[in-house]
Amino acid sequence: MHAAVKGGKTARASALVQQGLQLILQGRYEDALAAEEAALGLAPALPDAHSYRGSALLQLGRLDEALASYEKVVRLAPNAAVAHYNRANALNRLRRYDEALQSLKRALKLQPKYTDALSLTGNVLLALGDIQGALQHYDAALKIKPNAADAHFNKGLALLAAGEFGNAWEHYDWRLRWDMAIRVGQSRSIERVAPDWDGQSTDKPLIVIPEHGLGDQIFYGGMLADLQRVAPGSTVCLEPRLVTLFARSFGNLRFASPDAINTEECLKHGAFSAQIHMGSLGRFFRSSAIGLDNVGTAYLKADCVKATELRARIAQKDRLVCGISWRSKNADFGADKSITLERLAPLLEAPGVDFIDLQYGDTTDERRAFEQTNGICVRRLNDIDNKNDIDSLAALISACDIVITISNVTAHIASALGKPTLVMLPNSPSLFWYWHRERTDSPWYPSAVLIRQTKRGEWQEVIEIARAALDEFRSERFG
Repeated sequence: MHAAVKGGKTARASALVQQGLQLILQGRYEDALAAEEAALGLAPALPDAHSYRGSALLQLGRLDEALASYEKVVRLAPNAAVAHYNRANALNRLRRYDEALQSLKRALKLQPKYTDALSLTGNVLLALGDIQGALQHYDAALKIKPNAADAHFNKGLALLAAGEFGNAWEHYDWRLRWDMAIRVGQSRSIERVAPDWDGQSTDKPLIVIPEHGLGDQIFYGGMLADLQRVAPGSTVCLEPRLVTLFARSFGNLRFASPDAINTEECLKHGAFSAQIHMGSLGRFFRSSAIGLDNVGTAYLKADCVKATELRARIAQKDRLVCGISWRSKNADFGADKSITLERLAPLLEAPGVDFIDLQYGDTTDERRAFEQTNGICVRRLNDIDNKNDIDSLAALISACDIVITISNVTAHIASALGKPTLVMLPNSPSLFWYWHRERTDSPWYPSAVLIRQTKRGEWQEVIEIARAALDEFRSERFG
């Protein structure tokens, strides 16, 4: 009787484990977590239950708890390569890179042809700045599994970060075949309405599919001038907040939000000759030095009437107007990129400069506290919604003389407008590939100057360099 009860518990636990796995695959992570914890209540030593519990926690951003679950799996199944791989994945997310590499070494010792472990090793090395080491591991994974979409995609990112654009875009395009990329929003797809574009000129319009977030769409927008020369009249789908600004900037293209595309009608009438994802435009327009020569200094155009009106409100004789943005709301990387106003005090003390708040979100309390402590006002124009009214934000940026910002949407808008822009960058894995490494200029934004941390988390030197550059800019402007 006792054995039968025990056997029944194990069977129920196993069923719950599989239920939890299916819920993970459906993206229902809270429900998956509940299923796995119920399974562990019946059978506390089931490795798979601990493993899937860890996976659900990882997706929920509860990284320390996920690591604890994976470490239990390692203790229960020390010779299972996947246990060490999962532990390394959690350590990587926690940015405990040296420990992650040790777990990956163990996984690869147990299973030398473990392509996921090879690819993750590449990711960890890339985060540490070892691009060549990362490429070697991606290539090793692809030698074993030539169709490993994640290895191709990450190899593409590494090549792009290194400025090796030749075949980087081809690897980068594998993101469109990688289910995880779709799930985390790296590639937002709409239903297919036409075949893929082959890069050839056409007298019938294309449709461009949006990807990523606001800043990335502005970044990829630098290639739309090339597109409108070979495929005028094409439709570019964008985040709705960008439509007005882009429509003014590219007169030979049409712009719409994805929701405005009626797939059935497009297919019925053959509205488009081909389609391409926005992030894939680089394959045709930025794969060589010649392509980079086509990058425009100012490819976005602000509302000049509004910019003039705003300039009249914020500019004073013999004083420089500097737009400032200092925070990122990115859930994964925002903390690394962000600075406080208090930390920026040595910059904001620059004489003869008026600072304009370009930051999205409510900054009232921080600005008030900073002014009370330092006697410096960072002025906010409350009739401009810096988050939701991007066209007005672009006009406000245009009204400034110079912009100083961290890596966020403001950096992209200001640089795309051709505004002199100082971009303060972290020394961290949160650095997106298009900011590259080490260089102080940007091949994508000719008006931008990149100021980098030399040590992770240390902003003092960055602020000192930005202050010196601001003083020099003011001196050149006013003598």
